[in-house]
Amino acid sequence: MAPALLLIPAALASFILAFGTGVEFVRFTSLRPLLGGIPEPGGPDARQGWLAALQDRSILVPLAWDLGLLLLFVGQHSLMATETVKAWMSRYFGVLQRSLYVACTALALQVYYHVLGLGEPLALKSPRALRLFSHLRHPVCVELLTVLWVVPTLGTDRLLLALLLTLYLGLAHGLDQQDLRYLRAQLQRKLHLLSRPQEGEAK
Repeated sequence: MAPALLLIPAALASFILAFGTGVEFVRFTSLRPLLGGIPEPGGPDARQGWLAALQDRSILVPLAWDLGLLLLFVGQHSLMATETVKAWMSRYFGVLQRSLYVACTALALQVYYHVLGLGEPLALKSPRALRLFSHLRHPVCVELLTVLWVVPTLGTDRLLLALLLTLYLGLAHGLDQQDLRYLRAQLQRKLHLLSRPQEGEAK
């Protein structure tokens, strides 16, 4: 029982790392400023813009770095998925083989983010948002609670684990009136943005 319990922190850390990397990837790919200034597809300047970019060393060098970093991720992801590597990892790491694979995949993506200089996402948040985050558990904990409780049967050890982790997560959840006012303001702001007509939409 004791050796098995030692695997829980490693597995949870791998899960959290992978989930956080996925969220960061979505945030990165959805940044509209990265798309700013690009000519409309098929526009008169689109062809000339591409030709000029392919002859500009200041653009080609970063593209080469991007290619290398993407190949790092693709190579790591594919190599560690081969049967030979999986068999070797299973022999030396046992049940942690999958957790190690997920952790290495997440680390490869984190290298990509670091080289791009995107920085820490929380540094871009307002003080009110940071205050709210300090009173909340990470949303990934909802998934953890779902995994713990949504099962056909609960053994004594599983029930003990579920109760203690639920209590641990619940005690850290302490929203106050200031947090609720901030959440209400953010919800109203998003509803206002969604209700605005899109560009080119008939009024």
